[in-house]
Amino acid sequence: MAKRILTIFAHPDDAETMAGGTLLKWARDGHQITLCLITDGDKGTADPTDTPEAVVARRRVEQAGAAARLGAAVVGLGYEDGLLQATLDLRRDLVRVMRRVRPQVVVAGDPTVWFRHGTYINHPDHRAAAQAAVEALYPAVKKHGIFPELLAEGLEPHVVEEVWLGPTDQPDTWIDISDVFEEKIALICEHASQFPPGPTRTAFTRMAREVGQERGLALAESFRTLRLSSSTVRSIAGDREPGR
Repeated sequence: MAKRILTIFAHPDDAETMAGGTLLKWARDGHQITLCLITDGDKGTADPTDTPEAVVARRRVEQAGAAARLGAAVVGLGYEDGLLQATLDLRRDLVRVMRRVRPQVVVAGDPTVWFRHGTYINHPDHRAAAQAAVEALYPAVKKHGIFPELLAEGLEPHVVEEVWLGPTDQPDTWIDISDVFEEKIALICEHASQFPPGPTRTAFTRMAREVGQERGLALAESFRTLRLSSSTVRSIAGDREPGR
Protein backbone atom coordinates (compact mmCIF):
# COMPACT_ATOMS: atom_id res chain seq x y z
CA MET A 1 0.00 0.00 0.00
CA ALA A 2 1.30 3.46 -0.91
CA LYS A 3 2.51 5.53 2.03
CA ARG A 4 2.70 9.26 2.62
CA ILE A 5 6.29 10.26 3.33
CA LEU A 6 7.28 13.68 4.67
CA THR A 7 10.85 14.94 4.81
CA ILE A 8 11.71 17.81 7.16
CA PHE A 9 15.03 19.59 6.67
CA ALA A 10 16.46 23.07 6.92
CA HIS A 11 17.54 23.75 3.34
CA PRO A 12 16.83 22.97 -0.29
CA ASP A 13 19.03 19.91 -1.13
CA ASP A 14 19.24 18.52 2.45
CA ALA A 15 16.74 15.72 1.81
CA GLU A 16 18.35 14.80 -1.51
CA THR A 17 21.89 14.65 -0.14
CA MET A 18 20.99 12.75 3.02
CA ALA A 19 18.34 10.36 1.74
CA GLY A 20 18.13 10.83 -2.02
CA GLY A 21 18.68 7.19 -2.87
CA THR A 22 16.06 6.00 -0.41
CA LEU A 23 13.59 8.63 -1.60
CA LEU A 24 14.13 7.58 -5.22
CA LYS A 25 13.40 3.96 -4.32
CA TRP A 26 10.27 4.96 -2.41
CA ALA A 27 9.12 7.12 -5.33
CA ARG A 28 9.69 4.21 -7.69
CA ASP A 29 7.50 2.06 -5.42
CA GLY A 30 4.66 4.56 -5.71
CA HIS A 31 4.86 6.26 -2.33
CA GLN A 32 3.75 9.90 -2.06
CA ILE A 33 6.58 12.23 -1.01
CA THR A 34 6.35 15.76 0.40
CA LEU A 35 9.51 17.80 0.96
CA CYS A 36 9.26 20.35 3.78
CA LEU A 37 11.92 23.06 3.54
CA ILE A 38 12.17 25.17 6.66
CA THR A 39 14.32 27.87 5.00
CA ASP A 40 14.68 29.01 1.40
CA GLY A 41 18.47 28.66 1.54
CA ASP A 42 18.95 32.40 1.04
CA LYS A 43 22.55 32.31 2.32
CA GLY A 44 23.56 29.61 -0.15
CA THR A 45 26.04 31.64 -2.18
CA ALA A 46 29.70 32.58 -2.09
CA ASP A 47 29.14 35.59 -4.34
CA PRO A 48 28.92 38.81 -2.28
CA THR A 49 27.03 40.52 -5.11
CA ASP A 50 24.18 38.00 -4.93
CA THR A 51 21.03 39.31 -3.32
CA PRO A 52 18.94 37.06 -1.05
CA GLU A 53 16.07 37.42 -3.51
CA ALA A 54 18.22 36.18 -6.39
CA VAL A 55 19.52 33.25 -4.35
CA VAL A 56 16.02 32.23 -3.28
CA ALA A 57 14.69 32.45 -6.83
CA ARG A 58 17.55 30.32 -8.14
CA ARG A 59 17.19 27.71 -5.43
CA ARG A 60 13.44 27.44 -5.89
CA VAL A 61 13.97 26.59 -9.55
CA GLU A 62 16.57 24.01 -8.57
CA GLN A 63 14.30 22.52 -5.93
CA ALA A 64 11.46 22.25 -8.42
CA GLY A 65 13.72 20.21 -10.70
CA ALA A 66 14.71 17.88 -7.88
CA ALA A 67 11.12 17.50 -6.69
CA ALA A 68 10.03 16.60 -10.23
CA ARG A 69 12.48 13.69 -10.24
CA LEU A 70 10.77 12.38 -7.09
CA GLY A 71 7.23 13.28 -8.11
CA ALA A 72 7.20 15.17 -4.82
CA ALA A 73 5.26 18.12 -3.47
CA VAL A 74 7.21 20.96 -1.82
CA VAL A 75 6.20 22.90 1.29
CA GLY A 76 8.30 25.95 2.24
CA LEU A 77 8.12 27.64 5.62
CA GLY A 78 10.24 30.68 4.74
CA TYR A 79 12.50 30.88 7.81
CA GLU A 80 15.78 32.74 7.38
CA ASP A 81 18.75 30.60 6.40
CA GLY A 82 21.72 30.47 8.76
CA LEU A 83 19.87 31.68 11.87
CA LEU A 84 17.44 28.84 12.51
CA GLN A 85 16.45 28.04 16.10
CA ALA A 86 14.26 25.25 17.48
CA THR A 87 11.59 27.64 18.73
CA LEU A 88 8.01 26.96 19.76
CA ASP A 89 6.88 28.83 16.64
CA LEU A 90 8.86 26.45 14.45
CA ARG A 91 7.55 23.45 16.38
CA ARG A 92 3.99 24.68 15.80
CA ASP A 93 4.65 25.17 12.10
CA LEU A 94 6.02 21.64 11.78
CA VAL A 95 3.06 20.18 13.66
CA ARG A 96 0.81 22.07 11.23
CA VAL A 97 2.63 20.53 8.26
CA MET A 98 2.48 17.03 9.75
CA ARG A 99 -1.22 17.30 10.50
CA ARG A 100 -1.92 18.52 6.97
CA VAL A 101 0.20 15.89 5.20
CA ARG A 102 -0.60 13.12 7.73
CA PRO A 103 2.43 11.02 6.83
CA GLN A 104 3.05 7.46 7.90
CA VAL A 105 6.81 8.13 7.62
CA VAL A 106 8.81 11.23 8.56
CA VAL A 107 12.45 11.60 7.44
CA ALA A 108 14.48 14.20 9.34
CA GLY A 109 17.92 14.93 10.72
CA ASP A 110 19.45 13.36 13.80
CA PRO A 111 19.75 16.22 16.33
CA THR A 112 22.55 14.46 18.21
CA VAL A 113 25.04 14.73 15.33
CA TRP A 114 27.56 17.55 15.64
CA PHE A 115 30.54 16.30 13.58
CA ARG A 116 30.97 14.15 10.44
CA HIS A 117 33.83 12.63 8.45
CA GLY A 118 36.52 14.30 10.56
CA THR A 119 36.17 17.41 8.38
CA TYR A 120 32.68 18.78 8.96
CA ILE A 121 30.86 20.58 11.76
CA ASN A 122 27.16 19.91 11.26
CA HIS A 123 25.41 23.10 10.19
CA PRO A 124 23.54 24.62 13.17
CA ASP A 125 20.46 24.94 10.96
CA HIS A 126 20.57 21.17 10.44
CA ARG A 127 20.65 20.54 14.17
CA ALA A 128 17.93 23.10 14.89
CA ALA A 129 15.68 21.63 12.18
CA ALA A 130 16.29 18.13 13.50
CA GLN A 131 15.55 19.13 17.09
CA ALA A 132 12.38 20.94 16.10
CA ALA A 133 11.19 18.00 14.02
CA VAL A 134 11.74 15.49 16.82
CA GLU A 135 10.03 17.76 19.35
CA ALA A 136 7.07 18.20 16.99
CA LEU A 137 6.83 14.44 16.51
CA TYR A 138 6.52 13.80 20.23
CA PRO A 139 4.21 14.62 21.75
CA ALA A 140 2.86 17.71 20.00
CA VAL A 141 1.55 16.28 16.73
CA LYS A 142 -0.64 13.68 18.46
CA LYS A 143 -1.98 15.72 21.40
CA HIS A 144 -5.22 17.74 21.18
CA GLY A 145 -4.12 20.02 24.02
CA ILE A 146 -0.85 21.14 22.39
CA PHE A 147 -1.32 24.03 19.96
CA PRO A 148 -5.14 23.96 20.22
CA GLU A 149 -5.24 26.79 17.69
CA LEU A 150 -4.46 24.15 15.06
CA LEU A 151 -7.76 22.43 15.87
CA ALA A 152 -9.50 25.64 14.87
CA GLU A 153 -7.79 25.26 11.48
CA GLY A 154 -9.34 21.81 11.16
CA LEU A 155 -6.03 20.03 11.82
CA GLU A 156 -6.67 17.01 14.00
CA PRO A 157 -3.90 15.16 15.86
CA HIS A 158 -1.99 12.53 13.94
CA VAL A 159 0.23 9.57 14.83
CA VAL A 160 3.36 9.15 12.67
CA GLU A 161 4.25 5.47 12.49
CA GLU A 162 7.94 5.61 11.48
CA VAL A 163 10.73 8.15 11.89
CA TRP A 164 13.94 7.86 9.86
CA LEU A 165 16.79 10.08 11.08
CA GLY A 166 20.04 10.82 9.33
CA PRO A 167 22.85 11.36 8.93
CA THR A 168 23.47 9.52 12.17
CA ASP A 169 26.25 7.99 14.22
CA GLN A 170 23.83 5.35 15.54
CA PRO A 171 22.33 3.68 12.46
CA ASP A 172 20.09 0.64 12.68
CA THR A 173 18.76 0.60 9.11
CA TRP A 174 20.75 0.44 5.88
CA ILE A 175 19.29 0.93 2.40
CA ASP A 176 21.14 -0.45 -0.64
CA ILE A 177 21.16 2.39 -3.18
CA SER A 178 23.42 0.78 -5.78
CA ASP A 179 20.59 0.53 -8.30
CA VAL A 180 19.66 4.22 -7.99
CA PHE A 181 23.04 5.77 -7.29
CA GLU A 182 23.37 7.43 -10.69
CA GLU A 183 19.88 8.85 -10.22
CA LYS A 184 20.87 10.13 -6.78
CA ILE A 185 23.83 12.02 -8.24
CA ALA A 186 21.57 13.54 -10.89
CA LEU A 187 19.02 14.40 -8.20
CA ILE A 188 21.61 16.20 -6.08
CA CYS A 189 23.04 17.98 -9.11
CA GLU A 190 19.65 19.53 -9.82
CA HIS A 191 20.89 21.89 -7.08
CA ALA A 192 23.52 23.15 -9.50
CA SER A 193 24.41 26.29 -7.56
CA GLN A 194 25.53 24.12 -4.64
CA PHE A 195 26.87 20.89 -6.18
CA PRO A 196 29.31 20.76 -9.13
CA PRO A 197 29.09 17.33 -10.79
CA GLY A 198 32.70 16.14 -10.43
CA PRO A 199 33.29 16.75 -6.70
CA THR A 200 29.71 15.74 -5.95
CA ARG A 201 30.16 12.32 -7.55
CA THR A 202 33.48 11.79 -5.76
CA ALA A 203 32.20 12.86 -2.34
CA PHE A 204 28.91 10.99 -2.41
CA THR A 205 30.50 7.84 -3.82
CA ARG A 206 32.96 7.86 -0.93
CA MET A 207 30.21 8.39 1.66
CA ALA A 208 27.92 5.73 0.18
CA ARG A 209 30.78 3.21 0.09
CA GLU A 210 31.73 3.93 3.70
CA VAL A 211 28.14 3.48 4.84
CA GLY A 212 27.72 0.33 2.77
CA GLN A 213 30.86 -1.30 4.16
CA GLU A 214 29.16 -1.51 7.55
CA ARG A 215 26.70 -4.05 6.10
CA GLY A 216 28.50 -5.52 3.12
CA LEU A 217 26.73 -3.28 0.60
CA ALA A 218 28.45 -1.57 -2.30
CA LEU A 219 26.63 1.74 -1.87
CA ALA A 220 24.17 2.59 0.90
CA GLU A 221 22.40 5.15 3.04
CA SER A 222 21.85 4.57 6.75
CA PHE A 223 19.31 5.80 9.28
CA ARG A 224 18.41 5.74 12.94
CA THR A 225 14.77 4.64 13.01
CA LEU A 226 11.92 4.84 15.49
CA ARG A 227 8.55 3.10 15.45
CA LEU A 228 5.93 5.26 17.12
CA SER A 229 2.39 4.58 18.31
CA SER A 230 -0.49 6.38 19.96
CA SER A 231 0.60 5.02 23.36
CA THR A 232 4.29 4.88 24.21
CA VAL A 233 3.85 2.59 27.20
CA ARG A 234 1.71 0.14 25.21
CA SER A 235 4.27 0.21 22.44
CA ILE A 236 7.08 -0.67 24.86
CA ALA A 237 4.85 -3.42 26.26
CA GLY A 238 4.52 -4.86 22.76
CA ASP A 239 1.04 -3.60 21.87
CA ARG A 240 1.90 -1.15 19.08
CA GLU A 241 -1.50 -0.07 17.71
CA PRO A 242 0.25 2.53 15.47
CA GLY A 243 -2.81 4.18 13.98
CA ARG A 244 -4.94 4.67 17.06
